[in-house]
Amino acid sequence: LRPPTMATDQRAYDTGNGPRPRRPRQDTRYGQRYDPYGRSDERAPKPPRRSRRDSPLFFGRLGVQNRRQELYLVLVLVCSSLAWYLTPLSDYVAEYVLETIPIESDIVLGSEAMASLSVKYPEIIDRWGVDRVGRELVSSLIDNEDGRNNFGTTSPPPWRDDIRRHRWSFGVVRADFANAFALPGGVVRVTDSLLRQIQPTEGELAALLGHEMGHVLRRHSQRREVKRNLAGTVLRALTYEDHDGYDETFGEAVGEVLLKGAAWLGEQGFSRRDEYEADEAAWDILVETETYDPRSVAAMLAKLWSLEGGNGKTRWESTHPGTADRIQALQDKWDSLDWREQKRLSHFPKG
Repeated sequence: LRPPTMATDQRAYDTGNGPRPRRPRQDTRYGQRYDPYGRSDERAPKPPRRSRRDSPLFFGRLGVQNRRQELYLVLVLVCSSLAWYLTPLSDYVAEYVLETIPIESDIVLGSEAMASLSVKYPEIIDRWGVDRVGRELVSSLIDNEDGRNNFGTTSPPPWRDDIRRHRWSFGVVRADFANAFALPGGVVRVTDSLLRQIQPTEGELAALLGHEMGHVLRRHSQRREVKRNLAGTVLRALTYEDHDGYDETFGEAVGEVLLKGAAWLGEQGFSRRDEYEADEAAWDILVETETYDPRSVAAMLAKLWSLEGGNGKTRWESTHPGTADRIQALQDKWDSLDWREQKRLSHFPKG
């Protein structure tokens, strides 16, 4: 007996002696026809045969078909990682994110961080004039916003216009180690141990505060937090919702996300790049005031470097790395100046 075919079923249906025949349907996996009578269609393509040696090892679930595609994917991931960690790409992306965060968010972030920090390190009476010198620096910089440029460059630093927008606060905290803290929004604190150990001159104290102001103005704490988990920070900011009835901008949402880690901002270290930028800002701040010799920055660092015999094992060195190299960089900066400029800066009244 020959098995029934679709043609015979069609004739039976046309004469009224049978049901309507079922047509073959397409198998969506391999493009092969399905035959209700159990026969295969020789015209349909066969399922691809893959040897075990050509099967992907790691990324088969991601849709990778063979080991060549898997190799290409691995190369792309490796090159992307090298570009991220060995080039300034991550810095550019972090800077772009930081530019969206308003200064008002920095002020709130710094207040929250200081509230957590003051529990461990309470504020004490300022017998060293930290608050006075700090306010004098800020007042001098604000008074010079009339267009004068004493930086010795063709244009003022990029942070110049942000000085007035911060809520500056200077003080002394009790701690058993030598260090200083710079928190977002303008909060600067120095430990009493540091002040007792180095006994800074007024110029060196101004250099120390100018250095910490540089960290604030260059937003180093925020940049460090954004770079530490850039993808997670951006994703949480894009999906952020606090149900307060106010539609936050992307930058405001990033500021809200950073608030969750405010308690750790005061005790995390800076990178060498951050330290060089803060030294440069301290130099520019002292020059702008026309009161303090900018060489006080190197003198202050030299005292800090000598606290432990120049071996870099102080708490300051753990959060402000590269002190010895930075001292040399500041000396090179002074040596590169024209002798007329060196003479002008040397006549500033306080060193």
